Amino acid sequence: MDPASEELERRSRYLSSLIRRTKLSAAPAPAPAPPPPLPEPEAAALKPEPEPEAVTALKPEPEPQAAAGKREEAKPALVVEEKEKREVKEDGDGKGKEIKGKDGGGLKEEGGRKVSVRVRAADMPLPLQRRAIRLAYEAIAAMPRLDSKRLALALKKEFDTAYGPAWHCIVGTSFGSYVTHSLGGFLYFSVDKAYILLFRTAVEPLGHPL
Repeated sequence: MDPASEELERRSRYLSSLIRRTKLSAAPAPAPAPPPPLPEPEAAALKPEPEPEAVTALKPEPEPQAAAGKREEAKPALVVEEKEKREVKEDGDGKGKEIKGKDGGGLKEEGGRKVSVRVRAADMPLPLQRRAIRLAYEAIAAMPRLDSKRLALALKKEFDTAYGPAWHCIVGTSFGSYVTHSLGGFLYFSVDKAYILLFRTAVEPLGHPL
């Protein structure tokens, strides 16, 4: 073999070995094996600790005004039984008696106005006094203005019918009265500004013609 051929073959082997080394150095390194998985922690360890419950004081809610009003309406109204109260004051100076009661006197209301009722002098059973005062009070309340004649006639007729004759009645705004003898049929009283004198006389047949 000539020297030129030997030189070419030598160079060919050299290049082949160089290429082989280059390929080996360029080949990727094998991937490392993955590490073994870590053991999972126990489930109890992973559970979060329960937070302590907040303790709050419960405040009662204010009751609505509407509910309070209904409860007040549900309460039974107090029923007060009206009792008759009588106070009799008698002075020794001739001023007479003042009787306060349901029918006897005192202050009465007429259309929202106070009406004074006073017994000035009396020689009459108490039930009759109350009847006379009640009749006078009702008659005056029904009048737009005081009619003395009408009031006197109404009282006379009522007492004549209920207790027999003969009753007399005088009505005025102001007058005096003085009686020395009475048989239990005399009453002098006032209702507001009306003064009323009611008395009874005996009825005897005439012994001789007029």
